[in-house]
Amino acid sequence: MNDFNIIDIENEEFNILILMMTCDSPFDYITEIAEQLNNKQFKGSVIIDEMLHSGNSDERFITGYFDGVAFDENSFRFLTVPARSDLRQPMCTYLASDLDVLNYSILTIRQQKLISKGCYI
Repeated sequence: MNDFNIIDIENEEFNILILMMTCDSPFDYITEIAEQLNNKQFKGSVIIDEMLHSGNSDERFITGYFDGVAFDENSFRFLTVPARSDLRQPMCTYLASDLDVLNYSILTIRQQKLISKGCYI
C-alpha cells in the first residue's frame, strides 16, 4: 500500500487531489509528495484529503500551493468542502474497496457503515 495517492482532477480551483492512505500526518510525507509533483511537472494549488488522519472533520481537507519544486509552507490552510462535493468521493471509494482499512480507521461506526454501503461522506 502506498502512503498517499496523487490524482489528477478537473476542478475550478484544484488540479491535484492527494489522498493520504495512512493515519499519519501528510506533513510526514511532504518531501515525497513534492518529489512526485515535481516529476509530474506540476505547478499550482493542491488539495489533500487526510480523513484517515483527522476523521471526517473540519480538518479533513488541506490546501496548499506547489511552486513546481517545493510547497509554499505559508500557503497551507484547512478547507471546508461541501458535503455533496465530488472531492469527497475518491477517499470513500478507496475505503469501500478496502474494508480492513475502513474498519480500523478512526471513523465512527456509523460513518464506516455509510462508506461500506457506497455513500460519500
